[in-house]
Amino acid sequence: MIGVLLVSHSKLAQGMKTAVEFVAGEQKNFFSLGLEESGVATYRVELEKLVADLPKELKQMIIVCDIPSGSPGTNAYDVLAQTDLEIEMLSGMNLAMLLDMILMREGKTLQQLIADGIQTGKDSISRMDFSDEEDDDEF
Repeated sequence: MIGVLLVSHSKLAQGMKTAVEFVAGEQKNFFSLGLEESGVATYRVELEKLVADLPKELKQMIIVCDIPSGSPGTNAYDVLAQTDLEIEMLSGMNLAMLLDMILMREGKTLQQLIADGIQTGKDSISRMDFSDEEDDDEF
């Protein structure tokens, strides 16, 4: 199975993991970690502990970060690059993207899962325009 690690500034990653599991139930090989005010050094120690505790049968990991080139993602990639895992990293996490990726991991290659997750994320971003609705006052 493909693992998914959510990383972010502050508690966004933990909140997204909580939201995914609220909708989809508890998920295996799904992790989150946020960079808190304690700093990058503490974050890296937490990353290293998380990586040390990963199941040995896990061979692939997708890191999903909040913004491109941010400290949470770059440090997560750096720590995971020291393992034997095949790693990919995506930025711009949103709930639709994560649900698609988490629920559709079975039977997809790593590259298929990434492409589908990105497309779902893009498709979920839209302007909600309610201006065409009729006024309630007009009967």
